[in-house]
Amino acid sequence: MRIRITIFALLLCLQGIAGWEPFSPEGIHANRITFYVDNQNNWAVAGSYGLHLYNLNTQEWTFYSTIAPVPDASWLDGDNILVLFNGGVMEDGVHFLFMETGTYYALQYLDTPHFIKHLPDAGRFYVGHWHGLKYSDNIEDWYDIDFFNNMNIVDMEIWGDHYVVSRMDNLYEVYYSDDAGANWTVSSNAPMISDLEFDNSGKLYGIFPDDSWSSGLWSSSDFGANWDVEFWATRINCVATDPMANVFVGFGDEAFPPHKGIARWDSLHQNLHYMNSGLPNLNINQITYNPGMSAMALFCCTDTGVYINYDYVGMNELPDRSSAQLKAWPNPASNEINISHGMEGDLILSIYTADGK
Repeated sequence: MRIRITIFALLLCLQGIAGWEPFSPEGIHANRITFYVDNQNNWAVAGSYGLHLYNLNTQEWTFYSTIAPVPDASWLDGDNILVLFNGGVMEDGVHFLFMETGTYYALQYLDTPHFIKHLPDAGRFYVGHWHGLKYSDNIEDWYDIDFFNNMNIVDMEIWGDHYVVSRMDNLYEVYYSDDAGANWTVSSNAPMISDLEFDNSGKLYGIFPDDSWSSGLWSSSDFGANWDVEFWATRINCVATDPMANVFVGFGDEAFPPHKGIARWDSLHQNLHYMNSGLPNLNINQITYNPGMSAMALFCCTDTGVYINYDYVGMNELPDRSSAQLKAWPNPASNEINISHGMEGDLILSIYTADGK
């Protein structure tokens, strides 16, 4: 079978262009996107007015309204979806969406839940909320982790047996465990952290939010025990990494110039490379990538929708197209394609079919 190949993505990389395209319907207030939340290939966008599901098979969107904003959603059992309600209402807590009828059922009422952390191999779920951290092995029975009672646990990240959680209330602390949560220790020098993210080498990043002299991107090379600053900046909302060890940060819409939108952090040269082309809303709530996609792509959640970027690799770092001396033959290609260029050093090549795959 002949496959039409386009080198358009490569040309974009050589020109240093990073372009965002709409992924969700316009106007969704998107808090978070979670991929493959059931056996029907649904992706879930947690929104301020309900749950938006994108079906990968049909490429159609379905909206399930809620009485409260949804901060997070997760795989449950393959047929139904675990959903958090967080709106300062009596129904706040852990619910599941029964897909057959589109009905939500309450599992555990919690005051101001923030996130769901699912461990598929262990079959365990963690939920951080205003008064602590709960877990369940069957979604019906939920138990407190007593160590965190009366703490506002806002985020949790896991790397093997290394667990890290962040607390934000009258105290700002980071706790870490090197034995899968059996014992916990408070970090001696951790800043206030609102968002945590491990990269693929086990380095941990954290966002110090708001407007203070300590606001910025921080990191830990020993699983949360000790922390160092990467760079200072105010109004950062989130951090993300990808399989190529890139680190991205998302700013709020009230960030001070030049900080805005999404940027890649270059720790070697201590620079931020901004990548906001095509992005109409610069209040970034989440940045992530889909590990199930064959093509490298970033997703970002904003106050007006979810956007996708296929061609961010190498932005602002490679010479322009005129100096690349790019040649490709045959074009269109069948089973093989030959590409030559006049560039020095390494080159990242991205090839997509005509339908973007």
